Amino acid sequence: MNVEFIGKGIEWTDAMKSFVEGKLERLSRFLKEAEEDQVEVVVTLSTTRAKQKDFAGDSRPTLYRIDIDMYLKTWGGGTVHAWEEDVDIFSALDKVMDEVERQIIKLKQRRHEIRRRGAKIKEEVLSAELIPSEERELPPVIEEELVVEKPMSLEDALFELRESGVYFLPFVDTETGTLRILYRKRGGNFGVINTRCKIM
Repeated sequence: MNVEFIGKGIEWTDAMKSFVEGKLERLSRFLKEAEEDQVEVVVTLSTTRAKQKDFAGDSRPTLYRIDIDMYLKTWGGGTVHAWEEDVDIFSALDKVMDEVERQIIKLKQRRHEIRRRGAKIKEEVLSAELIPSEERELPPVIEEELVVEKPMSLEDALFELRESGVYFLPFVDTETGTLRILYRKRGGNFGVINTRCKIM
């Protein structure tokens, strides 16, 4: 974990830096569980004046603002951002670290859920592949009787197919005496299958 300290109008003391590093060290456990091993952290310290006067009413107290930006560099990526203000710098640091911890735990849970869902889908796919093809449920086959009307010419069969609105029409060709199947093709054309099966 790379940590960069930035001070805007105020210097970081060694005590403040070690306080932050100690807290971040505690968070590294959650980051490992979330499979985040490449992390860059920028901690920015700045000061502002409070909008309201203190209890004595003399002046507006100084507020210490801590911004933490955590850049996650591995597979999920993303950024964790948190900030807090307080009149006590260590109190502000403590609060902001609690917020960062909350966000990292949420990130870890979200990633575990994604992995769990992925494993479940993989398991379902594998189990579907392991079922032998003869055990898989086949779509029902509806048996119908083939009714071949009196022998007819190709022109008559074409007229019959157009009039009836069906997709195919088996017929016995008057010229050859073989079973032929006339069918509709895409684009409005027609095709004919010669079965070479003699009926007459």
